[in-house]
Amino acid sequence: MTRSYIRPLIPTVTSRGSAELSSRFVGQPLPLISVPVSKPPRSTNVVYGMATVDDRGRVADRYITAALGWDGSTRLSIREHDGLLVITADPHGVVKLSARVYLRFPAQACRAAGLGVGDRVLLTAHLDHQTLTAFPPRALDELLMPALPGGEDQ
Repeated sequence: MTRSYIRPLIPTVTSRGSAELSSRFVGQPLPLISVPVSKPPRSTNVVYGMATVDDRGRVADRYITAALGWDGSTRLSIREHDGLLVITADPHGVVKLSARVYLRFPAQACRAAGLGVGDRVLLTAHLDHQTLTAFPPRALDELLMPALPGGEDQ
C-alpha cells in the first residue's frame, strides 16, 4: 500500500518584498485604542441582577438580597404594581426569605405578574428606598421593544 501525502501549502516569499515590508514598520509603535482611566460615577444607588423562577416560585440572587441587608429572618411584603412585583421588608409581611436567602414569590403574585417556571426576571434593588422590584419578561418587552431597532414593528 502506497501512502500519498498532501503537500503543504506554503506561500513563496521573496527576500526583496519582505525586506521592503519590514523596513516600513521598523521603529513605528502599534496603534492602540484609548481607554478611559475611570468609569463615570453612577447617578443612582440601584443594584441589578437576573434570576430564573424555579418550580416553587423561588429566585436566587444573593447579591441583591445582601446589598439590601436582608437575611434569612427578613419578612417581606410583595405586591403587584403595573405588572411588576414590588418587594419591601416588612416586619408583618407574610413572606419570609428562605434559610438560603432565596426569595419566594407566592403563586398569586406569579399569576398577577404573568410569571412562569423558567422565566428570567430582572431584579432591581433600590438601596435608598430598600425596595426590590422584579421585572417579568412581559414588562421587559413593553419597556425595551420600542427602544430596539425594528422592535416597534413586532
